[in-house]
Amino acid sequence: MNELISVIVPIYNVENYIEKCLKSIVDQTYRNLEIILIDDESPDKCGIICDEYAKKDNRIKVIHKTNGGLSSARNAALDMITGSWVTCIDSDDYVHPDMIKRLYEAAIKDNAQISICSHYEEFKDKLLIKDRVYDEVKIWDSHTALIKLVEDEEVKNYAWGKLYKAELFEGVRYPDGRNYEDIATTYYLFDKVERIVKIPDYLYFYLIRDGGISFNSSTATWHKGCHATCIGQEERASYFKTKGYEDLYELSMSKLLPYLYSDIRSGYIVSAEDDIKETKLYLKNNANEFYNNKLISEKDKGLVNIYLLDETAYKIYFKSKNAYLNCVKNIRKIRKKFCHYNNIFDFTLAKGKTKRIIYFELPCFDNLGDHAIAYATENIIESKCKEHSDYQLFIIDGWGTDRAINSLKKCIRAGDVIVCQGGGNFGNLYEFAEVFRRKVLNEFRNNRIIIMPQTLFYSNDEQGKKELVADIKTINACNNITIFARDAKSYELMKGYFDCRIEQLHDVVSLYDATNYGATNREGIIVCLRSDKESTLCTKDKLSILAICEQCSDNVFVTDTCVQYDFESKIRFTILEKKFKLFGKSQLVITDRLHGMIFSIITETPCIVIGNNHHKVYETYKTFASCSYIKYVKSLENLNVIIHDMMKCKIDERKLDLSGDIEVIANSIFD
Repeated sequence: MNELISVIVPIYNVENYIEKCLKSIVDQTYRNLEIILIDDESPDKCGIICDEYAKKDNRIKVIHKTNGGLSSARNAALDMITGSWVTCIDSDDYVHPDMIKRLYEAAIKDNAQISICSHYEEFKDKLLIKDRVYDEVKIWDSHTALIKLVEDEEVKNYAWGKLYKAELFEGVRYPDGRNYEDIATTYYLFDKVERIVKIPDYLYFYLIRDGGISFNSSTATWHKGCHATCIGQEERASYFKTKGYEDLYELSMSKLLPYLYSDIRSGYIVSAEDDIKETKLYLKNNANEFYNNKLISEKDKGLVNIYLLDETAYKIYFKSKNAYLNCVKNIRKIRKKFCHYNNIFDFTLAKGKTKRIIYFELPCFDNLGDHAIAYATENIIESKCKEHSDYQLFIIDGWGTDRAINSLKKCIRAGDVIVCQGGGNFGNLYEFAEVFRRKVLNEFRNNRIIIMPQTLFYSNDEQGKKELVADIKTINACNNITIFARDAKSYELMKGYFDCRIEQLHDVVSLYDATNYGATNREGIIVCLRSDKESTLCTKDKLSILAICEQCSDNVFVTDTCVQYDFESKIRFTILEKKFKLFGKSQLVITDRLHGMIFSIITETPCIVIGNNHHKVYETYKTFASCSYIKYVKSLENLNVIIHDMMKCKIDERKLDLSGDIEVIANSIFD
């Protein structure tokens, strides 16, 4: 099939971005396009640029209209489209050359009326993944998709990044003169479909820029957007109620309430009296709906009447509220100190057990590397406990550290062993990790303590020096502590800083055997690049990597080991296993993530490694220098040649044997 697809591009005051946007559209690999450019009386040269493009490409139609805003521009295009499908692209964004082709193919394959792709955010020369990372195609019926839309996690309300069957817009238009107009529209379209498909491909590049609608440069701008969002969500909730979608109505109202509170708060700051009056009236008229909503917490329900107070009483309440909360905080500290408040961990030894091993995990958040460290560590200790039957393992989730410490202090024995999680969190990059670890070390300094393989890094500034001094004091006060370094540089630094036993071992995840996830017939390239403060790659670098990969393979897949959503340890292995399978079926991985490299090692997948902004990745890479299918590159020069060479790489039949590390860890724990 080769149906005509209409592309709608509203244009206003984007002279510096419009050509990049238009080039990405006219260069689409799907050629049967009707490209409608709506010049919304742009005050710059946008109108001229559009006309010039129309002269060069007969698929382009230009509408010059009186300024009416984004909704008005989109609606003008919708009134004249002739395509069977339609997609919207904002004029300061740009798209992957295959975006329309892949969205269309997904819709046809899965018989869907809307298809959705994943997107990057481009902000200050960084290309970022901010939404949840899922590596599989998702297919939903209309009702499930509406739930996802209201939850605003897997599916966003944005008009862009989607391909719609054109007939869905019959009787549907965007509300004129309102920001965040897609919140007031997208649910109508979702409600008209039978099926929606979302593909994991990152095909849309969303630019966050000063002056953009989504860039809140002031409280007044933020309030305007918040108020518009409230109106759209109120209309959506009313629609669901009218349609008899009780679950969607209840969910929508629960999501709306925090926005109403924010709208009133910001309204007071910017003196938006009409907005405050309007929002309070809605809150008052729907108070019972909020009170009876089981998805809303009792705390939030209790605030309804507070936000309905007049301005003076409202401000007095929150001033008193803050004082009250500080008082409660102090009371809890006292109760915790003298009454052992919240001590609920049970460290009772089972029959026949005489010693405890207490493994303190760190909060793992969304980082699969940290989850893999926790999982691999537990595996090693649990397997060795079978050989040392007098030991019993207790696992403490990071968020339970305080409560576990209070309980453990009552029953700790001299022979009990404390194990702390490894990783790349030793130093001052991740303050939360230092806080958790120091609490454990300070409380149990007389017990044997093992810190699993770590990379150490302190920044060369006052903060770094301060944290180093604090760690030296804490560690040197411990009577029997072993710290494993996972690279030579960290080992030398630790030897210089700390007066204790230091040994070098590999990252603990590399001790986990995941070769069973390696496919016999592998294909494609995985690009797994970080989107955080440790990344050195700018937007240009990432785009260059992606382009080179696409020249070398028809199957390039973008993912990350930070999945952008938190999950509990009970589903840890399920999520890790999916990622291992993804790596294991690929011909090559390109990554600047340390555990992107290690996931490649344990699944025996050839990997090109790019460094981050300190020694962590490179120094850890050197510990696997004997691994023939891992290659470190200092720059992107000749990357295409390196990719071709690595895709021909044969995995050495001799498996990487790190079993000696397991014995060293076991001997240090079961001394």
